[in-house]
Amino acid sequence: MAKGILPNKIDPAVSALIKSLEKRLSYMESRWMRSEQRIESLLKKIDVLETECRRLQSRVRELNSENKDLKKQLKKAQSSLDSANKQLAYFRKDKFGQKSEKNIVEDDENLAQAAERDADDEDRTTDEVKRNRGQQPGSKGHGRSQQAQFASEEIVLDLKNSFCPDCSKPYTCLPGTDDSTISELESHLYQLKYFRKRYATNCKCGGRKIITAPAPPRLYPRTNIGNNLWVHLCVWKFLHGVPTNRMLKDLSLRGLNISAGTITGGFSKINEMITGLYQAIENHCRGESFWNADETGWRVFSENDGKRNRKKWWVWVIAGYEAIAYILSQSRGSAVPNEFLAGSSGTLMSDRFSSYKSLPEAIQNAWCWVHVRRDFLRVYEGMPKHKAWAKDWLLDFSKLFSLHHALNKLSKTGAGLSRAWAATSSEISSHMEYIKSKCKEQMNKVSSPEQKTILKSLKTHWDGLSLFLAHREIPLENNRAERLLRPCVISRKNSYGSGVEWAGQMNIKLFSLFQTWLTNGLDPQALLLDYFNECSLTPGIPPPSIEKFLPWSMSPERKSEFALPDNYTRPA
Repeated sequence: MAKGILPNKIDPAVSALIKSLEKRLSYMESRWMRSEQRIESLLKKIDVLETECRRLQSRVRELNSENKDLKKQLKKAQSSLDSANKQLAYFRKDKFGQKSEKNIVEDDENLAQAAERDADDEDRTTDEVKRNRGQQPGSKGHGRSQQAQFASEEIVLDLKNSFCPDCSKPYTCLPGTDDSTISELESHLYQLKYFRKRYATNCKCGGRKIITAPAPPRLYPRTNIGNNLWVHLCVWKFLHGVPTNRMLKDLSLRGLNISAGTITGGFSKINEMITGLYQAIENHCRGESFWNADETGWRVFSENDGKRNRKKWWVWVIAGYEAIAYILSQSRGSAVPNEFLAGSSGTLMSDRFSSYKSLPEAIQNAWCWVHVRRDFLRVYEGMPKHKAWAKDWLLDFSKLFSLHHALNKLSKTGAGLSRAWAATSSEISSHMEYIKSKCKEQMNKVSSPEQKTILKSLKTHWDGLSLFLAHREIPLENNRAERLLRPCVISRKNSYGSGVEWAGQMNIKLFSLFQTWLTNGLDPQALLLDYFNECSLTPGIPPPSIEKFLPWSMSPERKSEFALPDNYTRPA
């Protein structure tokens, strides 16, 4: 058969095979078409899924970012909550708790140990575990209070009937008496009526005229209030914090009615007469080498355009060893201590307030350890999760105060160079090194912002906190300044402040006078009366010399004359 020519007839088997193959090919083509369609559908789904995946990935990134933000917010909220709880604990203690911070940690340990001992005793209540108020049973008392020597009157008490009521036989009087004492106070208000005799001349030397006896001494012209009463008003208002209105009511009960305007006018005269004394105290205070300083708020209710404004002022106290100066200022900034201590040289103890951190170069800052301890104490009381951490630090501070107290006790007893003093001094230095290294070690370990802030503050103020190691006369705390501000706080609470600026200035002048005299062991009431008597020689004008009213220039005899009673506790 020639090439390229098909046979006329095809074998049926081959034909059937071809048909079968054609069918199979058609089937495969249809399946391929369906597969193509399915592949196309799947590709579309893949595109959709890839789009959805990208959207979900984007959403995941957004959620992760949002989660990070929420974690930050949670951390910040937790920090704010911890801070709020700490403040709440502080205010609860301030309003309802004990005011003293002494032995809080030790008392807490004692309560916990007592609770553990009584845990198995179901009959004991929680109140029975707590320490009762007042002196504890079995503790040693302080004995009878020492009384000063003052005028006394002897009264003999006898029986109304010194015989037997049944048979009338007289009793036998025994030798000796059953003695006891009762202290009484008797004060009375009286008036001095002066009758000034008058004379008429009978000669022609200077012409006829009437000559009158000298006028009685007065603190200032035309006042009808005597010096003793002015001293009483000044002492009770500016030393004891009694408002003027209450003093006038008390005088009214005794039958003397004085208007508030009369007292205010008299105080304005007194304010001018004591200015020289106040300035002398200020100048002496500047010349000292160590000071305690603190400040508190004050109000001045001044008149402005007929409206009464309530301005916030500040009372500062800068206390040297001999002179204590109070300052009234509208500012709480660094300008006040800078201006006062300009040209001075020494050490200032304060509470880490920023106004004390930019003093002249000649002034060293010594910071108060009680305020450092207070930072940890607030964490101890207000942040339960950090209570153990704060307690550990508080015990370290307790040891530091205990060692410093022991060192001061040795110094006061004259053992300043003894072996015990040297050993205690060395132990304090070692303990301070331990506190410093502990602070440095924990700076990178603690996680709470509160903890980091407190430790950072401790590290930042370390130079001022450790200054007492080189100068042993420097105390660990600034309690003296805070106690000296107490009369201001009491006066502010009772009188709300001052009506005008000059009244505020009079407050700080008399605060300075009274506290300076008291610190030097002098009776402010007797000294002020003596000063007023001197002023009465030239009514309304202060005496030309004030040296004998200043403790550092007084003679020993005068100091003895105006000395405080032995049992009087000096302030600060």
